[in-house]
Amino acid sequence: MLDRTTVSTKGSEGKVLVVRLVFERRAGKKASGEWLYLLFGNQFLIGREEGCEIRIINDRISRKHCLIRLLEDQAKLTDLGSTNGTFRNGELIEDEIILENRDKMDVGQGVLFRVRLCHRGDRLSSVRLYGGNEVYLLASNEVLIGKFQEETDDVDLMVSDPSLVTRHCRIEHFYNDNFIVALSPEAPVLVNGKPVKELGLKDGDLIELADSAFRWKMVSLT
Repeated sequence: MLDRTTVSTKGSEGKVLVVRLVFERRAGKKASGEWLYLLFGNQFLIGREEGCEIRIINDRISRKHCLIRLLEDQAKLTDLGSTNGTFRNGELIEDEIILENRDKMDVGQGVLFRVRLCHRGDRLSSVRLYGGNEVYLLASNEVLIGKFQEETDDVDLMVSDPSLVTRHCRIEHFYNDNFIVALSPEAPVLVNGKPVKELGLKDGDLIELADSAFRWKMVSLT
C-alpha cells in the first residue's frame, strides 16, 4: 500500500510521557484486563510507525497519520497527508479542525474513536479517546480522578466506584516527574500500601483509591 505521508511533527513542544494505568481492583472487586493509556504532553502523533505516541498497527493507518494538539482552551486535529484520510463525524478532514465533545474520529476508516473533552473553567484539561478496547487520556500537565457521575464534565478520569469522592485525587506531570496528590481527608490515597498526601510516582507503583486500585506502568518517553 502506498503511504504518502509527508509531514514531520517533531517540534519544540517537548517530550510526551506515556503511562499505562492497569486496574487491579475496581469497587472492591478484582479487575482483569482493564487498563487505559495516560499521555502527558502538548501534541500527540497517531500512526503505525514506532515512536508514535498512539501507535496503531493497522494497514489502513499511515506511518504518521494524524496529529492532536492541546491548546489552552481547545484541541486541534490535523491529518498528515495520510493515504486513507482522517474523518470527523463522517466528513474528511482537509484542514486543521477543532475537536468538539462527543465527536467521532475515524482514523483511516480503520479505527473509530469517540471523543470526550474535559474543561475546568475556561481551560481544556484533557481529551479522552475511546475506541473498542483502547482508551487514551491526553493531558498537558494534570488529571483529576474521581467517582463516575453522568453529569460531571470537569473530572478527567471517572471511576465506577461509589466509595470514591467526586474529586478524589490529582496526578501532576512536571518536567518528566509525576506526583499524586490527595484532595480531601475523606478521600484516602495509598501508594504501595502507605497513605500519602503527595508523593512522586515510580514505575510499578500500586495506587489505591478507596476500594479501587491501579498499577502505574511506564511505557515510553518520546
